[in-house]
Amino acid sequence: ESRLYDLIGSNAGLLHTARSRNDQVATDFKMWTRDAIDEIISVLKQTMISFYKLADTNQKTIMPGFTHLQIAQPITFAHHILAYMEMFSRDLRRYTDARSGLNECPLGAAALAGTSFPIDRIKTASELGFDRPMSNSIDAVSDRDFCLEFLSASSICAMHMTRLTEEIVIWTSPQFNFVKLSDGFTTGSSIMPQKRNPDAAELVRGKSGRVYGSLMGLLTVIKGLPLAYSKDLQEDKEAVFDTFDTMIICLRAIKGMISDIQTNKEAMEAAASQSFSTATDLADWLVRDLGKPFREAHKITGNLVKLAEEKNCELNELDLKTFKKVEPGITTSVYSVLGVKQSIGSRNSLGGTSFAQVKNELRRWKEILF
Repeated sequence: ESRLYDLIGSNAGLLHTARSRNDQVATDFKMWTRDAIDEIISVLKQTMISFYKLADTNQKTIMPGFTHLQIAQPITFAHHILAYMEMFSRDLRRYTDARSGLNECPLGAAALAGTSFPIDRIKTASELGFDRPMSNSIDAVSDRDFCLEFLSASSICAMHMTRLTEEIVIWTSPQFNFVKLSDGFTTGSSIMPQKRNPDAAELVRGKSGRVYGSLMGLLTVIKGLPLAYSKDLQEDKEAVFDTFDTMIICLRAIKGMISDIQTNKEAMEAAASQSFSTATDLADWLVRDLGKPFREAHKITGNLVKLAEEKNCELNELDLKTFKKVEPGITTSVYSVLGVKQSIGSRNSLGGTSFAQVKNELRRWKEILF
């Protein structure tokens, strides 16, 4: 309006007809948030492509699956990575839903009650790329749900990133030695020259608190605000702007780390063979081949695990005589289910870790992403 005044004089003041700062700011902020979501969606899709490529090149890489951070059952590294694909696909849906939900235009609500001028809100909404005008003028100037939905989607996505980065921190430790990151995503110590600290992963993990804080902060600001507009709502900008900057840099860091990861396949497979990881396969075999109720099979397997612990060996290293001591019906065919590859191959239920199921999932993701 100021620039228009320089060009045409006082008639520039007509520009503010039927408008208020309240509806103009709400409209501008929605348009900015819409663009921000579009950029996050774009980067998120690129990040998911990096996950796909890592999984695709590790279809046969074997690793231990964990519960309670204890070795549970053998799985493929690809299957583990595809679990994050599922998480980030839900993030993608949440951002898409948030974008769709915010795409109603506040312009024309004026201060709070609408205007007496014969404006065409449907046309202005269309010109600005909105689906429709907002239906209630009071809600139009006081609504910040679109901010909260953006911050909520970002908080959940940030949480998913922390789960991944925590695993990267664990996997790169010498105790695990599952994966390696280059100097581009690690740093040395100022006094310990041997260190390769996974700083990029740790920084992304730490940024989640910043995103959560923005969501909780804005929820607290809006809590109890009477209708319609209050100056408190100016607090919305910092939370949303900072979260956008944080999410973009974190997603790009995740994409970089995933593209950079080098897997130590030997260490992964060796770990997958430890801690009686095929005990469930033994119990399943007792059910399938000997017709045992699973509760009984569970008990038999537990007793065999205790014997293996006493002998300081794995289940597949027990001799047949020891097996028969616990359950006389066990035959040599039991050894066919005690290897990690056989265990993985047998988990062929939909969504399972078998090589065939992982290949199917990769095929499905390829159709989605490319």
